Amino acid sequence: MRNKCCRIIYVPLKMLPIHMSLATFLLYKCQQVEFNLFLNQIVMKSRLYHAAIVMLVFVTSCSSLKTTPESIQEITRKVESKDYTVVVNYANPMRWKQIYLNSEYDLRIKNDSAFAYLPYFGVAYSAPYGGGEGGIKFAEPLIGYAIKSNKKSDGWDIRFKVKGLDDGFEISMNIFNTGSSMITVNSFNRDPITFTGEVEKEDK
Repeated sequence: MRNKCCRIIYVPLKMLPIHMSLATFLLYKCQQVEFNLFLNQIVMKSRLYHAAIVMLVFVTSCSSLKTTPESIQEITRKVESKDYTVVVNYANPMRWKQIYLNSEYDLRIKNDSAFAYLPYFGVAYSAPYGGGEGGIKFAEPLIGYAIKSNKKSDGWDIRFKVKGLDDGFEISMNIFNTGSSMITVNSFNRDPITFTGEVEKEDK
């Protein structure tokens, strides 16, 4: 028996199931513990695999885009003034394959508020009151908005939170000088999901 299962379990005899000895019951509990640890390992590995695939696809798409001094200035001005919209074209659910989005979805930052109109694909741990509208939709004040230059100095890492009517969200954004963007949405009641897209350009 493995050490991680060898822990003392006090079980009153009257709580033992009929026809099950104490030794059999303890063995059963140890197997349960091992199985739960096994499931946790699978979930963690699947999340790491998902993150690696999303990053690989994102980096590949970024390499096909070029930057100019003008485009860098435009992206910098938008990000620093908190006035930009990221239009997403791919969704990357934690448990599914990448999904191309035919409809228009975006996440907009305007002054001290965030406006999201995004789809959702994944597992929800609780249903919103009244069924909700579906997707990830909010128009709420920014909480803890933080921005910094990324490690390669070719873009920005942005973090903030919002509190919706039925759920809370933690948003991580990576915006590059090319305009390419990646958005990761962590929810209190749902699996995380990642979107890729681009910062909307100004009309000339």
